[in-house]
Amino acid sequence: MPSQIVNRIRADQWRILKNVRLRALEEAPYAFGTTLAEGQKRTDRDWQDMAREHATLPDRAYFMAYVGDDPCGMAGCYRRTSDIVMLTAMWVAPEVRGQNIGEQIVRAVIEWAGAGGATTLEAWVSENNPARIFYQKIGFEETSLTEPLRSDSKIQMILIKRDIAP
Repeated sequence: MPSQIVNRIRADQWRILKNVRLRALEEAPYAFGTTLAEGQKRTDRDWQDMAREHATLPDRAYFMAYVGDDPCGMAGCYRRTSDIVMLTAMWVAPEVRGQNIGEQIVRAVIEWAGAGGATTLEAWVSENNPARIFYQKIGFEETSLTEPLRSDSKIQMILIKRDIAP
């Protein structure tokens, strides 16, 4: 079986970020505040800037999962406060779900967040997203906070969080 790795993206990996993000928006539109059409409207310069910022700025990061050389999952994150990091844009390709890749991505985010002093990881998950079960299995708890999904107001998002204190 090919090796699985998760790495923080580098600035020069903007094409990988673009391709995986657009694939995620197409495959799971119910899971993201951005639509596929909005993602497709971004210029190469927009993707280059996003990759550079998430590769170099201390308050945000993007992680990409690979099986062998094939990118197959991703997550972004940003520091919301000194104690809280927000997990965003989490996605794993359908053909590799159930192979521990999602857990590896979240672990990489937790390591990054903890190194910066965060004690809590939060995320928004849509009420109809099958990933709710995944998040519960890895220690997230649903809060009572909800809001409509920006890209489809008929879908409710639920704030989830988990402790990452050492």
